[in-house]
Formats: sequence, structure tokens, C-alpha cells
Amino acid sequence: MKKIAVIGAGLTGAAAAATLMEQGYQVTVFDKGRSAGGRMSSKRTEQGYLDMGAQYFTARSEEFKQQVQLWLEAGKAGVWACNTALLCNEDGHSSLKNSTDDQARFIGIPSMQSPLNALLQDIPLITSCRIQKLELSQKRWTLVCETGLSYTDFDAVLLTLPPVQAQQLLKQSRLPELFHDATTLLEPCWAVAMQADASPAGDAIFCQHPKLRFISHQQHKTGRNSCYILHFNAAFSAEHLHKPPEFWFAEARVILSEELKIQQNIEPLVAHRWLYASQNDQVPAPGLITLPDQQLWIGGDWSYGGRVENAYLAGLKLAQAIIHNYKLQQETV
Repeated sequence: MKKIAVIGAGLTGAAAAATLMEQGYQVTVFDKGRSAGGRMSSKRTEQGYLDMGAQYFTARSEEFKQQVQLWLEAGKAGVWACNTALLCNEDGHSSLKNSTDDQARFIGIPSMQSPLNALLQDIPLITSCRIQKLELSQKRWTLVCETGLSYTDFDAVLLTLPPVQAQQLLKQSRLPELFHDATTLLEPCWAVAMQADASPAGDAIFCQHPKLRFISHQQHKTGRNSCYILHFNAAFSAEHLHKPPEFWFAEARVILSEELKIQQNIEPLVAHRWLYASQNDQVPAPGLITLPDQQLWIGGDWSYGGRVENAYLAGLKLAQAIIHNYKLQQETV
């Protein structure tokens, strides 16, 4: 039985691990965080979850539609019955209007990582373990954690990290740097949760705005804290990347009061910085990056242009590439 290490417990890693397990591989997943989820994580509060990362997901490919249907039937996902709107700000003049569409949008229940956790439920997951170095000896991989612990005897390694982190790990492991410029693929985002008692003008507000990308209200999300979550766009987030949470709370309060016309009391909840959030649409998606001779495979949502669905598809394709590679090896023996 082949032994596979998956580094990164986001949706790509979970989809790859689940697919490989179904095919009889022995899989262990590693993540530097305290739990699985990546950008599909929700923050637990006494009042309910806060979706600080992905706000919803859509399903367009047949593979992902089938998986979403399984999640729906298992109660791990549901349809987000949201009212959509568009916030425009040109030359300092704001306008907010309804912008309805027929797109089905889904959320995890009771949190965004619930579907991902369902994929990983029978798979060994080692958390709070930042892999610092990879070592290859006699066609077997050893993973060295920053705490000094080592995990040995893996036949193949899958990296499902953001490109900058994957490149850093490759460099620390004295492996080839496989990205032309890892820093350009993913862009940052500051996400800010704010409490206000006002009735929202829309649950999903898309933004054409010098500062904002998206505003979500969680009133119709099962298991959530009913509040506003603002995602600032990549340009504004990058410009003020190192500003403290107080700066972001102040920015969010001004937008809610002056542009969404909320007169009720507005209270800050959480500000979270995502260093690697949205896809840079000016940079071509690189696809999967593979070194089959060394049994090293790299991919993520960034492989195919961002979005939750592409994270899942990248995981499927990584697993399929490994399975195909081993079949070729068996045929040539």
C-alpha cells in the first residue's frame, strides 16, 4: 500500500486525500493550523460562526455538482437564500441597488469547513504542525516539522499550500524552485466582521469600489452570527497590509454608516488578514506542478484560477495524477 503525505488541510488537500483513500492509499494530512479548513474556515463565537474567508461556493462542473449534492444530502451544506445587490462608488458617489441573478450559492452547515471536515473524517490529520523541510532518501520522503518531529517513509508528497509557502518549503528542502514568481499568483485581503442591528440592504453585496470587494450579511446563514462581513479588495488591502485591526474597524464603520446608511450602533467583532486570498487575474493560472520522478505534486485553487470549486477540482486532479503515475509504473514492471 502506497503511503502519501498531504501538506495543507484546505479543500484541495481534503479532496485529494479523500480520493486517494477511496482508492486504497494510506494517507496522512498535515496542517500548520489548529484545525482543517484553510480559506474555508469559519471562526467560532458564542453567538455563532463567522465566515471570515470564503462566503459561499458555486458548482458548475459535473464533478463538483455531484460532490455538492452528497454534502446537501448529508446536511453538511445548504443553499444560501441570499438577496444580491451591487454597491458602486465612483468619484466618491455611492449607489446601492438590487442585482438579482439565478446563480445557486451554497454554504457549509453549520460552518464553511463542514463539507471539508466530512471529506477528512476517516483520514489521519496532524494539526499545529508546520512542515519545515522535506528530505528524499532511497525514494522515500521524510517530513520534518518545525518542532523537530519527523514523519517518515512516505512514497509521495502533495503540497496544497499557497505558492509562496510552497516555494519557501521547496527552498528550505533544497529542491528546485518550481514557480516562475510565486508572489504574484495570490493577493491579500483584509476581512472585517461588524455587528449592527439594521436590516441589511442585501445578503450578498458585490462591490465596484475603490476599497471593497464584497460585503456579506449572515442573517440567512444557518449557524452563523448575524452580522456584516466586509472583504476589502486586494489593492487596498496590500496598500495597508500591516495596519492594525483598529484601522480596519474604522474603515468598515465609515462604509456601513455612510454608504449603506446604517444609523444604528455599529460594533467591531473581528478583523482577519489573509495574506494569500484572491487570485490575481492578471497572472495566468499555472495548473498543477509535478515532479513525478520524485513523487512530488503541487496544486491548489490557484492552479485553475481561484474559487472554491477549483480548489476541489485541483485536489481531484492531484489524486488522479498520482494514481495514474503508479499505474504506469506497474505496467512497466
